[in-house]
Amino acid sequence: MSKTLFITYNPESSDEQTLALRLHSICVANGFTSYLPDRYDSITHISQTTKSRISLSDYVILFSLTDKLSNVVKEEIEFAFEKFQDKSKIIVVYNTRKNLSGSMTDHFTEIYCNPYRENTEQILDKIMQQVFRKEFEKWDKAIEEAQKNKKKEELKHAETEKNLINGILAILGIGVGLAVLASLLSGKK
Repeated sequence: MSKTLFITYNPESSDEQTLALRLHSICVANGFTSYLPDRYDSITHISQTTKSRISLSDYVILFSLTDKLSNVVKEEIEFAFEKFQDKSKIIVVYNTRKNLSGSMTDHFTEIYCNPYRENTEQILDKIMQQVFRKEFEKWDKAIEEAQKNKKKEELKHAETEKNLINGILAILGIGVGLAVLASLLSGKK
């Protein structure tokens, strides 16, 4: 059992692409399945390959370091929301500036990352509270119930699921750290 991540980026942003590639490598090195968008076939519209990769994923992640989201990333978010029907499964971490507005923002969880006012731990805590709090509560309750009823298989499953969520949170922490570093090095406030 594994959680699968789709990590996207704006094709015009080399910083976002670098961050996405690094996170993808970290996922693979640590046993998580992760996908990147297919930018070979198109950088202006979502490709069938990208749709397929999103469909195979449990979460969509974007670290937005630019002032504007590209049309292809907007299409990816819309497609992911149609699939998940759950905005907590689509996580957009903004680099201090919000670059989307309107009804589309109802389709994902927004996390603001201001390295001049918050440290990585504070940003991760926001992600934990806004995205994973209910998941942790669910699996903590399942663990407690399985221990009480001495159901080893259920206990093992619940512990595995909680560990997978912890792993995703750790990967997001690495992404936040990389995004903070990119912000500080670029000098953007």
